[in-house]
Amino acid sequence: MMQKSFRPRNIINKQVAGIRGVAKMTDKARAAHAGNIGKYKYGADSQQDTRILSFLGISADAFQEAAVRITNENQFGAWVLENCNKSDEEIAEFNRQLLAWVRKHTPINYFSKRHREILKNEERENSIWSWIAIFLVLLEC
Repeated sequence: MMQKSFRPRNIINKQVAGIRGVAKMTDKARAAHAGNIGKYKYGADSQQDTRILSFLGISADAFQEAAVRITNENQFGAWVLENCNKSDEEIAEFNRQLLAWVRKHTPINYFSKRHREILKNEERENSIWSWIAIFLVLLEC
């Protein structure tokens, strides 16, 4: 059986703290700390992370330290909200802006290229799930 490579949650996921991108960045922070981030980038090396961290007002190092230390998603989400001091309205506006940014900066040919990369390390029979994961970025869930 092939070992699956690391794949963080989708950037539009609001599962952690109700803020788009935080769940994905949490996965990448933990993977970077463990040394198994693969081809993904974390912190200053990632344009997406830089945008999210700037909004949160939290450094990449502080975010990573907390993500590794606080493994419970709800507790980590509470830590993010305590440390970012953003109102519900500011978070809602950021979520709208990030979704628009993702749609603008992710051309459709990127999805085909990314799909081929994902399938390189996965079994072909799971390809439909790869396509679904890739195209979720175009939809607001």
